[in-house]
Amino acid sequence: MDKEKQSKLRAEFENHLNSPLPLLIRLRNVVFGKLKPDLYTQVSFFFALALWFVFFLWSVMGSLVIRAHLWIEAEKKIQVSKMIDERGIQLGFEPQSFIGRLEAFYALGIILWLVAFIGLILMWRKNFRFVWFFFGGAGLYLLFMLVMLGFDYWANDTTLFDKVSYFLLVGHTAFYAYFLKKEQDGEPIQFFGVDLNGDDED
Repeated sequence: MDKEKQSKLRAEFENHLNSPLPLLIRLRNVVFGKLKPDLYTQVSFFFALALWFVFFLWSVMGSLVIRAHLWIEAEKKIQVSKMIDERGIQLGFEPQSFIGRLEAFYALGIILWLVAFIGLILMWRKNFRFVWFFFGGAGLYLLFMLVMLGFDYWANDTTLFDKVSYFLLVGHTAFYAYFLKKEQDGEPIQFFGVDLNGDDED
């Protein structure tokens, strides 16, 4: 019986490998599932994904620039380390210590936004556990920024676009989590007095 199961599993695996579906489509189906969620979840997911991508890309680019600052100085003649060091002193850091904090923060930011992305995958699947991953990653990102770089850095060195985008991302996703929780608890969902379940009171 065990041999029959093994043969069956091997045959299914080989059929899967020989599937005409492109590898990326098969990978997408494994990660996100084959079934699409409701329209509200799709809109919420893609909205959050767009904002998530901004912060993830910013963390990646920041990390690359910091790690390649010696190459940039040699090739482009731009004194990156000097500019960062001067800004760090203005923010109250010891000379030549701020660049190390920035490098560590950007590397940590990449990890935390990847954790948040796991939350977005669970959000697409309408798994309420997404809140732990998403808000854990996004919340720790802001916390570590304040702890490692200071409030003045957040207030003066992050753009208004970054601040608005972050709170839009967190606020909108919290709003979605609230409605998902009510839906899974079987409670009527109302938005500005309108019953989204379509049940009218007599």
